[in-house]
Amino acid sequence: MRINKLTKWTAVLTLALPVLLMAQRGDEEGEADKSGSVAFKFLNLQYDARGAALGGLAAQAAGAEGLYWNPAGLAKAGGLGFNAGMTQWLVETSYMNAGVVMPMAGGVLGVGFVSVDYGDFMKSGWEEVSGSYVFSPNMETFTASDNALQVSYGRFLSDKFSIGGSAKMISESIEDESLSGIAFDVGTQFNTGYKNLQLGAVISNFGPSVDPVETEDESGLAPPMTFSFGAVGQAFGDDSMGLMAGINVVKLSDMAQRIALNGEMTVAGMIKIRGSYTLGDLVQDALSFGAGINMAGISVNVAMTQMVAFDPVMRFSLGYQL
Repeated sequence: MRINKLTKWTAVLTLALPVLLMAQRGDEEGEADKSGSVAFKFLNLQYDARGAALGGLAAQAAGAEGLYWNPAGLAKAGGLGFNAGMTQWLVETSYMNAGVVMPMAGGVLGVGFVSVDYGDFMKSGWEEVSGSYVFSPNMETFTASDNALQVSYGRFLSDKFSIGGSAKMISESIEDESLSGIAFDVGTQFNTGYKNLQLGAVISNFGPSVDPVETEDESGLAPPMTFSFGAVGQAFGDDSMGLMAGINVVKLSDMAQRIALNGEMTVAGMIKIRGSYTLGDLVQDALSFGAGINMAGISVNVAMTQMVAFDPVMRFSLGYQL
């Protein structure tokens, strides 16, 4: 009994910590836009169609999808799991992700990577022609890309409470210049046992600062540390036919707090219809929705996010869980 009580209190305190930290950061720093103040911003992209449609999966990430939302969710994988996705992002930018998880060492071990391709850019500059300098808008092309490789581990501390962590090697490159660093995630999940109410909290992308390629700022730039908290429960029905509704709160170190209200409807135990609406200052992607199908351990998901100033963003993902 003492162990059970200790586990419950540990779960509550661990889940509450990111919320308290978010509030403290909001009081100290205000809600001002601090765009451009962090490195490796691509880590804040949403890499999974289901999670993007719901505005986050801090509470309900399970199996391989936990690699990108909450490493504590890896503990829910009953066997070998796989997840991969592709997104057509803004202005000819695309990115992809893939990860695999398997039970090991008393928990679940996972490996994943993400890759962002920004396409070709046209270089412009000044050229010397007949003794004078002439501006040339189309000199040659160059490319830019971002990459991250991560190792994650999650396990249950009790039948309802799980923890997890990730370590990431991250890099950015543009033409002949590159930047690299490391970042970490720590997450928890707790199933209350009441109406399938699940809670989750994550502190992600924290790590040492790096020096930009060209800078006079000795302090450098840190990865985009993020605090996330989610709660989701059974609004009506059950896992075969019913609605799961919840909330996901995200505080980015360089942007104002975001709050996503979400819902996921299950039909006939296989078909999923989901959507979310995000509230916050300067939100450019408020409305997201999608659908998926789960059959024989295979899941296929698609999501579309409406953008204020750009074309809609489409995401596709494929998963498998034994």
